[in-house]
Amino acid sequence: MSGTPFISESYSILGSRAPEGTTSRFELRVSLVVLGRGPALFRPSVLTEFHSLGFPEILCIEQESPRFDAEKLLGDLPGLRFLVLSEPATPGVRINLAAREIRGDRFLVLWDDQSLSETGLHSKVQRLWQDFSFLVMVPEMRDREGYELPCVQVPTLEKDRLKILTLGTDQENVDTLFASDYTGLYNRGKFLATGGYDQALGNPFWQKVDWGVRSHLWGERLVVDRGFKVDYRSEVPSEDQTPDRSYSRFYLRNLAVRHLGDHGVLPMIRFWAHARRSGRSFSDSLAEFLNERAWVKTHRYRFQTDARLLSELWGNL
Repeated sequence: MSGTPFISESYSILGSRAPEGTTSRFELRVSLVVLGRGPALFRPSVLTEFHSLGFPEILCIEQESPRFDAEKLLGDLPGLRFLVLSEPATPGVRINLAAREIRGDRFLVLWDDQSLSETGLHSKVQRLWQDFSFLVMVPEMRDREGYELPCVQVPTLEKDRLKILTLGTDQENVDTLFASDYTGLYNRGKFLATGGYDQALGNPFWQKVDWGVRSHLWGERLVVDRGFKVDYRSEVPSEDQTPDRSYSRFYLRNLAVRHLGDHGVLPMIRFWAHARRSGRSFSDSLAEFLNERAWVKTHRYRFQTDARLLSELWGNL
């Protein structure tokens, strides 16, 4: 392979970083992170297409050893590297690893079954990417027929249960609870400061929601900007939104927290609601509650609001 493979306990890296100062058609340092879920057969052509757009660094994350001629591709596409996992991981965990490996101040997350529109890298979009100060800029998404997809996620609370409305927008930019399909332009420094996606949450949908809610509670913003567009090459994937056993962790770290003055707290009174919903024994429920209460205490000064106020004041914060 091109360069010496780097190997950790959880992944290996194939390929070498592009030298510092490598020329690019971009006016800023944007790294591209590619998540694979389509047929591996098409990955080389997709990566070649992305490389032609001018990204100075592309990190493609593979769930297993590439089934194509990776060595040739690494030789043909300077700046390309592969991160090969030793075992399957959720999209959020893959993004966490990528954020630590890339060197760009911002990184764009795309799937291999997505593409940037022809106008996606014009100077107007580059200015958007340069000027944005949010945690994530989320693109307007379109299906393979070119129809706009609703991608604005709005939170509502019904008796401490989170309901998420997925809406379209006719505004240039609007707040969203999380990045649809994990796709978006991330501010790397702010992303790392949030701790990234929770690897303990095995359901990709709730992993996405957890990180989005936590980021908002900690004072960050995720914004859909209609000047930035991403298209699907194939059918839009479906996802399982059923709350599973990991939902209680999300609930205790986010929905059950109350903001008091300058900090967040998980009140002991919230234990009883948790115990009824957890489906676990009293002792297991209590142990989990106390563990998450300690986590909230550790991060208490990061909380700028709570879920109730967030939903009530959504769009006006």
